[in-house]
Amino acid sequence: MSVRLVHFTDVHFYVPPTPAGVFGKRALGLVNLHVVGRSKYFDATSAVTRLVEDALTFDPDVAAITGDLTAMSSEAEFRAARAGFAGLLDGLPTAVIPGNHDRYTRGAVRERRMEQHFGRWMGGGTWDGETWADPDVAAGEAVVGPVVFRFGPVSFVATDPCRATLRSSGKFPVGVLDAAERRIREEREAGRYVVFLLHYPPLDHTGAPYRRPGHSLIDVDVVVDMLRRASPDLVLHGHKHECWRTAIEGTGGRASVVLNCGSSSAVTPIEDRAAGYFLIDIAEDGTIDVRRRILKAGDDGPTDHPGSFAG
Repeated sequence: MSVRLVHFTDVHFYVPPTPAGVFGKRALGLVNLHVVGRSKYFDATSAVTRLVEDALTFDPDVAAITGDLTAMSSEAEFRAARAGFAGLLDGLPTAVIPGNHDRYTRGAVRERRMEQHFGRWMGGGTWDGETWADPDVAAGEAVVGPVVFRFGPVSFVATDPCRATLRSSGKFPVGVLDAAERRIREEREAGRYVVFLLHYPPLDHTGAPYRRPGHSLIDVDVVVDMLRRASPDLVLHGHKHECWRTAIEGTGGRASVVLNCGSSSAVTPIEDRAAGYFLIDIAEDGTIDVRRRILKAGDDGPTDHPGSFAG
């Protein structure tokens, strides 16, 4: 059984807060959005609608969204993101993980806003044709991870290292990476194709561990070492709004393909940074064919990225 997967990430739905909601980290975020100009860099409402419509024309089997659905984790932004991705969420088995912007404030984490709006697609489970049955975590409950989604011959091991801090760095809670390694190994030993989902890049575009102070995984070396040992077939992430393909050479001779989707809502004429999503065909023998569909500023509709992600 071959499987067609679509991957979206980093759309940053933004809804201006009320004056009462502008404090703490959100105040800093508003400076970043309006003074620095990031609010003009994303057009989630338009781009997500057009890219989801485009993706559905390719009859995908399953979807993954690797976080940053919102800009500042407000209720209004989560509602907008839920509506924007309705075509995927209501029509396809979809696995969703949060990004650091979805854990933007302690209030958002405490109130489990991400889980309240997207819990049906966060808790893992086995696709029974209608829903993720027998999930690891019940809808609406706090998801620390890892959780496993099983669709046909493919397993998604989903994780969350995101934290509500002033900086944008991430770090896995104690024990989560050990548990993720066990889950990856279990799924591989069962003969399944394993996709590891996280928000942050494990590698930069050169293939070196991704290090950017205040913006990367604090424990990136531990993460990369775990991936080398466990050797999932594919790693999908976002966070850095620029697409690339790299690989992690496993200690057992297996290589894990690592794909950064960039942003699925960025407004720019630059192909590697333009709004886009991955269309990934997983063959029965485990080989993959990867295309990136992009929507550049000024274009009439989505087109293929001119670079190659195959190989």
